[in-house]
Amino acid sequence: MPDLGVFPEPRSRSRSTSLGGQTGYLVDVANRYLKQQTGLTDEELARGGYEIHTTFDRTKVHRLERAVRRVVARDLDPEKRPADRHVQVGAASVRPSDGALVALYGGPDATTHFTNNADTSGVPVGSAFKPFVLAAALQYGAARQGVGADSHYAADGVLRRADGAPDPDRPTLREALVSGGNATYVRLGKDVGRDTVRRTAVAAGMLRHSMARLEPTFSIGTSTPSAIRVATAYGTFTNDGVRRDPYSVTKVVKDGEPLSGLAPPSSRRALDPQVAQEVADALRTAGKRMGVDVAAGRTGDQDRLRSAWFAGFSKDLSTAVTLFRLRPGEPQLLPLSGVAGKKSERGNVLPPRIWKEYEG
Repeated sequence: MPDLGVFPEPRSRSRSTSLGGQTGYLVDVANRYLKQQTGLTDEELARGGYEIHTTFDRTKVHRLERAVRRVVARDLDPEKRPADRHVQVGAASVRPSDGALVALYGGPDATTHFTNNADTSGVPVGSAFKPFVLAAALQYGAARQGVGADSHYAADGVLRRADGAPDPDRPTLREALVSGGNATYVRLGKDVGRDTVRRTAVAAGMLRHSMARLEPTFSIGTSTPSAIRVATAYGTFTNDGVRRDPYSVTKVVKDGEPLSGLAPPSSRRALDPQVAQEVADALRTAGKRMGVDVAAGRTGDQDRLRSAWFAGFSKDLSTAVTLFRLRPGEPQLLPLSGVAGKKSERGNVLPPRIWKEYEG
């Protein structure tokens, strides 16, 4: 009878090299989309035999990964700065015209970092959420009064047309979108209705379950959408208010026969064209002030959330980048104070640098 008290040495865990780098994250996103659209199960996919065609652009995927690696290697020094440790990045690029997901960055390597940072939840979006407050105001409130993004929003809740030089104590809605102005958007969200703001953000492409509680700070970004969904929702602005949901699989063939259910998602109108165009124009102003020739939103100095975001779009591409700190095995985000040094604005300069490196 064998000695049951003696066990063989466990084998080291094998890793599929074919899923290394970004490949595993791309496969994960494509498989989940495929299961949602066709009803295929994990077991059926595991048996193989499926020829899967995706929307991913190999060149853009490599360029996005290279952009992240270059900025992280250049600007972070975890050996000398403890604040630079456990920094993580997620990013996604969507084509607004049809919703195709063309690139993502899910982490350093899918075989060692298992969470897909491009499609994760739990990372507050901060002031990158403000454009949806502005859109709600223009769609349901301010637009009916004949005023727009260049209106002053006073403490008494009265919208007034901008008159003369900017007033630092009472910024216009456009100015408050760029830097500071959190109090302006807290009040604007309250007056327009935080439920209306939420409805506007979801209509633009964010998911309902990623929305935070409707507390006063809701309007300045306590919700936790993924980078994929932020890129999608920003794309609605450049697409004249028409939303296209993100998709990653164009065709699947099994035994020579194509599977049904994989037509690109249909479009739907989320915003009036003039509202989308005015928000897009305000974001272009924001982009120029941030030194990028693109419509863009980002987190700022007034945000006290433990994340940094940058989202920008051109006519053909909408890209969102998020940065946060998370120690393995712990659920809470770590502070960003001191990340990349004293002049980094708590890491806020890094997502725009990644975006510029990618788009440049």
